[in-house]
Amino acid sequence: MGDANTREDGQDTVDQGVGEGQAKRVEIRGDGEGDARRPEASLRFRSAPSPNRGGVCRIPGDVRGIVLHSTEGSLEGALRTFAMQGGVSAHYAIDRDGTVVGIVPEGDVAFHVAAFGNRPALNRRRPAWLVQYDGRFSAVNACTVGIELVGFARTGFTEAQYSALGAMCAGIAMRWGFPADADRVVTHASLQRDRSDPGDAFDWDALWGAVRIASPGGIGGWSEGDREIVEVVRALGADASGVRGWIERLGAYEASSKSGALEDRA
Repeated sequence: MGDANTREDGQDTVDQGVGEGQAKRVEIRGDGEGDARRPEASLRFRSAPSPNRGGVCRIPGDVRGIVLHSTEGSLEGALRTFAMQGGVSAHYAIDRDGTVVGIVPEGDVAFHVAAFGNRPALNRRRPAWLVQYDGRFSAVNACTVGIELVGFARTGFTEAQYSALGAMCAGIAMRWGFPADADRVVTHASLQRDRSDPGDAFDWDALWGAVRIASPGGIGGWSEGDREIVEVVRALGADASGVRGWIERLGAYEASSKSGALEDRA
């Protein structure tokens, strides 16, 4: 989460890399309704709008990555910070029970990273996909979606949060046309020298498992048959990591059967 006293914007011109609405806009409904095939369609959503946004209309190609943060406090505290005019924001926050809170529309710019803006001393590692940008936002804010996980970096996050985060990453990547992988999903700490969130306790295996489960075939590598199995198991109330385990076991069983190498198990 950004410092509430630091506005993540820079100069006073808008680069053409952030669309002004001339082309088709990528849409997502923050209430979770709409296309039931979206990876995040089954998640619980609520809205808590922030006034801290760029006021632009990003178009396909503008969004190139996802930045993960931790609130380092409660959801209520984070939302109070985001509601302060002239401060910071994010696009989404994911509560401990997996509820997703929409804060800034995905097609607009949120102020969640100060690095690669008008304070170069903050810059840590520049992603290869981060284009040169000299507009009125940090380059990161101009081309990413920011997601806050409610909790503390030192203690980590819940299974429900990882499941929701995986679905959100899969959906965002699908809408904006980039892979939901370790190159495009990055942490605040990896970008900015004075930040450490979401911390060493962040479980990347849990995230990638949830992304694979939520992703349509082609992004996460699931076949349509895998997707059908996932949806059945999900309907029974299983969590993301549990579904992943069953799919991996089924896949291993099928591969072993085809090769004739399946061993009897007691």
